[in-house]
Amino acid sequence: HYYTGHNLLPLKFETKPQAWKVQFIERAANFADLILPDDITLIDYLEVSQDFFLVGGMIKEIFDKLNNGIAVVALQKNRGTDLGLGGYRSLEKARLYLAMSWKKIKIVKAKNWATSTNPNRLAHHFDLVDGATFIRRGDWFLDNEKGD
Repeated sequence: HYYTGHNLLPLKFETKPQAWKVQFIERAANFADLILPDDITLIDYLEVSQDFFLVGGMIKEIFDKLNNGIAVVALQKNRGTDLGLGGYRSLEKARLYLAMSWKKIKIVKAKNWATSTNPNRLAHHFDLVDGATFIRRGDWFLDNEKGD
């Protein structure tokens, strides 16, 4: 298990990161090199400062390394949109694309639903306590607004 990126974890988790079965690696480029094909890889976050159109290719490199594993890739996004930097290119390979904004999470794109109900554009409000605990507020609702 790897955590890639350069953000520090909040220290308010019930168990300390040292007790987790995870390896933390500081990385700012070449994320595909660290993908575990049959495991979970977290990338927090895929840093891009220019040529945002290249994000789709970076995500495809990560996708192509997967076998039975999962890659969770975080992207920064601008206010007023549900899409991360890279825009629609960042949607191409995603099987589940979530947008988080202030106290809200939205399913922007979901493929291969578990039920016959289309989950796309469903959103949910939450509170974040001490940077480590998510608390649900209310029920899922259809959200046609752009991100905030």
